[in-house]
Amino acid sequence: RTYTNDSKIPRATEKDVLLVWDGSIGKCASGLSGAVGSTIVVLSPKNGLNTKYLEYFIKRSKNYITETSTGSGLQHVNKSLLKTLEIPLPPDGGQKRIVDKLGVLLTKVKDAQSRLNRIPTILGRFRQSVFAAAFSGELTKEWRKKSKTDVEWQEIELREVLTDLKYGTAKKCSLEKKKHPVLRIPNVVQGYIDLNDMKYADLDKKEYESLSLEIGDILLIRSNGSVSLVGRTALATEKEKGMAYAGYLIRLRVNKELIIPEFLQYQFQSYAMRLQIELPARSTSGVNNINSEEVKNLQIALPSLDEQKEVIRRLQASFAFLEKNEQEFNKAKSYTDKLEQSILAKAFRGELVQSK
Repeated sequence: RTYTNDSKIPRATEKDVLLVWDGSIGKCASGLSGAVGSTIVVLSPKNGLNTKYLEYFIKRSKNYITETSTGSGLQHVNKSLLKTLEIPLPPDGGQKRIVDKLGVLLTKVKDAQSRLNRIPTILGRFRQSVFAAAFSGELTKEWRKKSKTDVEWQEIELREVLTDLKYGTAKKCSLEKKKHPVLRIPNVVQGYIDLNDMKYADLDKKEYESLSLEIGDILLIRSNGSVSLVGRTALATEKEKGMAYAGYLIRLRVNKELIIPEFLQYQFQSYAMRLQIELPARSTSGVNNINSEEVKNLQIALPSLDEQKEVIRRLQASFAFLEKNEQEFNKAKSYTDKLEQSILAKAFRGELVQSK
């Protein structure tokens, strides 16, 4: 909320419905009083129209209000079409009965949505707990006993397992399909490379050969306005073999006799590694960076190759479980998101309460 002493600004009372007119159109609320800014319109009920009944009707009509909006950039409510909306009016006392029933049902929907909205946080914490167990050796503790391995985990600097670290091309890329596809920040998703939104550049032979990706190379975002993106990595597969990459990325190539690329890729997603990356990368200038020397200095946990394979296997099993739960969450969320509109539609068809 902001404040004003300008008496010319329209005012609303708690009996009015406030409707967002520009931008996030269709959002509405009642029970508020005060001066009203230019992106809000005041709907004042009359002739016995119940305030909450009007509010629920506007919420029911949100899709129509959005679909009939005007404006090529910023959306605006179409005033003339809004005025022609026909609001069904039930017999005496019907508005209050519908409002009361909707209050009960929509509260339950909101409660369900609130519970569902906590699930991504829970799944995220579970994911990080698995990473913490994986890279502390706890996840494979029993495996070590059964396999009778006595190879100790090492804490080393990343430089000790790198055979190459190289920045990408500074050449300008375009959508025109030139000689070489070039991977950029948008293509680096957490853990994998997304080949949508590709751009291209014509690189000379020497530069292309130096930047050409091999299977198992890891691309790391070294610079971005969002510190959470700095240090995000993706693993090159057969599909990306031979592609080049842009200057805001660093290619890490590892000694596969010491470390499995997938093992390192997973380790980059752990909370401990994120702390190492984000602390030096944070900037007050708006652009966050991690340089090649800082990347080489990163501390990593390194068990034997056999144990690395077992860690990868167990992580993949855990994340398959997580993915299944995420899919179930998305289904449930989609259902509850539609449920509110379904209940409102039923209410304004006269099917929610018995008329008297």
